[in-house]
Amino acid sequence: MREERFEADGTPVRIYDPGEATALLLLGHGGGHSKDANRFVNLSRQFAEETGLAVVCIDAVDHGERKLIGANPNVPRGWHSNTVNRMARDWRKTVDVLSSIGPPIAYVGFSMGAIFGMPTVAAMPSIKAAVFVVGGIPAGGGIDDPQLGSVLLDAASTLGKSQVLNMTQDEIIPIDGTHALFDKIPGRKKRLMFWEGGHEDWPAELISQSVTFINDHVT
Repeated sequence: MREERFEADGTPVRIYDPGEATALLLLGHGGGHSKDANRFVNLSRQFAEETGLAVVCIDAVDHGERKLIGANPNVPRGWHSNTVNRMARDWRKTVDVLSSIGPPIAYVGFSMGAIFGMPTVAAMPSIKAAVFVVGGIPAGGGIDDPQLGSVLLDAASTLGKSQVLNMTQDEIIPIDGTHALFDKIPGRKKRLMFWEGGHEDWPAELISQSVTFINDHVT
C-alpha cells in the first residue's frame, strides 16, 4: 500500500494506492474530523485493499490542516450550503491532479462527507456508484442551515447508482430526512438500509455493505 500526503492547489490530500489501481474512490470524512483522523485513515486503507481502487481523502474546508487556529468550534449558520460548491471544486482539482492514475468512479461519504458528496457526485459523471453513510437532511447537531435541504434534494435528483446507509437513533439525521433524500434519487438502482444506533455508531457490517456495493457497481 502506497500512502502519500500532498496538496492539490492548496487542498491537503492523502492517497492510498493498493498498487496497479486504474481509478479513484473519493472518501469524504465526517464533520469535526479530518483526512488524518484514525477512523478515516483505517477506512481509507480498508476501501483501498478491498476494492483495488486508489482511495483519496481531502481535508474539508475548515477541517484538519485547513482549520484556522482559534476558530469558533460551533458551525456557523448556513455553513454547509455555503461551502458545498467550494468542496465540489476542491474535489475536482484533486482528481485532475491524479488523472494519471485514472478517473473517479466511486464515492463514499460519511455524515458531512455525505452532505458534500451529493453535489460532488452530481458534478462528476465518471462516478458510477456512490455510498452515503448517515446521509439525509439534517435536523440536529447544531446545524442551522435553511437552504441545505433544497441543495441536497436538487443534487439527489441527478444521482445514479446510490446506497444510503443510516442509523435508527441518529441524533442529527432523522429517519424522515433520510427518506426524503432517498426518495429523490431517481431510478431503481438505489438501496436504503438502517442499523440500530446513533449517528456515529457504524457497525462493521455497514462498512462491508459499502464495499460490496462499490465492487458490484463499478465494473
